[in-house]
Amino acid sequence: MPSLHHQQPLIRLFRLVIASLALLSFLGRSEAMPIFEGTTVYLIGDTLTVDLRVDSLFSARTRDAIASGMTTSIGYEFLLEPAGPSRSSRRGLTLRLDHDIWEGRYQVIRYSTHTDTLIADNLEDASRFCSSLVGVRLVPLLEASAPFTLRVRSVVNPISPEQEVKTRKWLNLLERGSVLELFFSFAPTSDSHDWVEIARFRKSDLPTESSLEPQKRLDSGRGADPAVTDTSDSAESEAP
Repeated sequence: MPSLHHQQPLIRLFRLVIASLALLSFLGRSEAMPIFEGTTVYLIGDTLTVDLRVDSLFSARTRDAIASGMTTSIGYEFLLEPAGPSRSSRRGLTLRLDHDIWEGRYQVIRYSTHTDTLIADNLEDASRFCSSLVGVRLVPLLEASAPFTLRVRSVVNPISPEQEVKTRKWLNLLERGSVLELFFSFAPTSDSHDWVEIARFRKSDLPTESSLEPQKRLDSGRGADPAVTDTSDSAESEAP
């Protein structure tokens, strides 16, 4: 029977596999879908603009990850689909949430041409900033009578891309070519959700910003016009 000394490498490998499986379980566990509510679609000039509030953006596992000090990336993607042969358009909005567990503070960066930053003393304020979107400018609408459908989806990643890359490299170095690499090749890494329809409209039916009643605008506690980037440059494909 092999001595305990000779079993040490096998024990270390077994512990590594168990730890990796636990990490995969954490990364891959998804919970209830967020609820998109309080949607207001309107025009600023000819630009389609949306106010949106999201309920239950952070799952329990994401809240646990934030509490432990993990960086969290939040992404929104909007899909505008016109009727007929015209191309659909996609726009994206990204945020990054950091929790300084030593100072007990949360910092959220919402990326745009003018980066918007919130520093809060509690997770609820940080969560409200991440889930209340005001004045999100999407695309110019050129067709007045064509019907449109607007969809949105969200993705919340409790481990930043930088951290994920470092973790994968570390594990691959320890067990190059082992079963661990196979596990990670199939591991989901975020709470990613399906498309949700939030509005159907024609341009001619939309109100303008100046015509909206003040109480119909979401109060996010921050300025309007958050980050919006083109993620597909008028993608031709339909939503998956």
